[in-house]
Amino acid sequence: MCKDSIAPAALALGTTAMTPILADLIRPPANSSAADHRGEGRRLAIWEVRGASLCSIVGTCMSLGELRRIAKKCGVVDDPWRMSDYDIHGTLTARMSTDNPAARAVTKHLDAKFEGAIRKARALQNADDFIGFWEAAVDAGLAPGAYWAMVTHPKLPLEVESRVYGEIHMMSHMSGASNRGDARAVAEARREKGELARRLSARIAERDARLRAAHKEISALRARVASLEPLQRECARLRDLGDQNFCAAQLSASAEELTLLRQENALLKREATGFELQCEHLRARLRAADTRTEAPPECAADTLIEDAECGEAASANLCGRCLLYVGGRPQTVCKLRQLISGRNGQLLHHDGGVENASARLGDLVRQADAVFFPVDCVSHGAVEAVKKICQSEGKPMRPLRTASATAFLRALETDMAAFS
Repeated sequence: MCKDSIAPAALALGTTAMTPILADLIRPPANSSAADHRGEGRRLAIWEVRGASLCSIVGTCMSLGELRRIAKKCGVVDDPWRMSDYDIHGTLTARMSTDNPAARAVTKHLDAKFEGAIRKARALQNADDFIGFWEAAVDAGLAPGAYWAMVTHPKLPLEVESRVYGEIHMMSHMSGASNRGDARAVAEARREKGELARRLSARIAERDARLRAAHKEISALRARVASLEPLQRECARLRDLGDQNFCAAQLSASAEELTLLRQENALLKREATGFELQCEHLRARLRAADTRTEAPPECAADTLIEDAECGEAASANLCGRCLLYVGGRPQTVCKLRQLISGRNGQLLHHDGGVENASARLGDLVRQADAVFFPVDCVSHGAVEAVKKICQSEGKPMRPLRTASATAFLRALETDMAAFS
């Protein structure tokens, strides 16, 4: 309520409207035991305030903790913390009507607690001043301090005291209603807190379950990793063993080559046997011819063999042609070069890509008049390359059954017509 709206007439109306009982409660008669000390011009102690205001002062201006501490300090009760809030309030309020240690302690405590409000209230002189001071304090939420400063003020008008007392009384009712609402809100908050606590516990339990599952999975993975370590060591050991077995592979290849050489040697022996038979046949013809001529047999035989060799050499003349031999064995290639050189030819050689670059193969094919390669001693890649280059260059090629010199010479004699 604004203090400008409080008129003296209204204040007077409020005063005259008070019932005699309320007036006696607030301002007892002068001849009563609770005489009014305001005319003495000093601030009042709590036992000098009218009886009806004592309850409101104790309930409004002091907390229950403050009441219990003062009751313990002044020896009002032995254990104030065992008493209910209502009992401690009533016990201290009953002691405030007379001058005693408890009443003096409460007065001293309230004067110190509300020293600022008391200092501001000293300048108040009339009803308007008191009403303005009270309304400002209520608006600022400082009603307890203003109430103590006003009810102990020596110049407080009766009508203002009655109004302040009534508002404090109604504030207690409204505070009770508010407290009841707060109690419901607290109960609801507690219920919500319990629900939140339950949900939080469920979430924590769910999280713990996931953590346990994750730890279990991690343990399983670690066990798998540990089981793989011996396999890794075994793989490393097998790789080392494989490197060591490379020599064994080379030995196996050498054994296969030895087998092929033995087969070639057997073939050469058979061919030598055939040549010996031919020589015997020629000697027999010479002996038969010796019966028809008087020339010595040895001279005639030598002449016949020499003539046969000259005819064979003439038929095997390569006339400076160039041949390419791909693959084969180094010792066989050396023999073939001597034979081809003796027949007025040139032999080029390519190992099939093992030692010579495969790119050089094309240049050798273009230089040669014909290409030979043993199928049992050359790589598949070299064979495919020779076929492709010979087809593109239009060069004849001849695969050989074996890598022996005999197979090469037989193929050469067979293909001499292609070179003419």
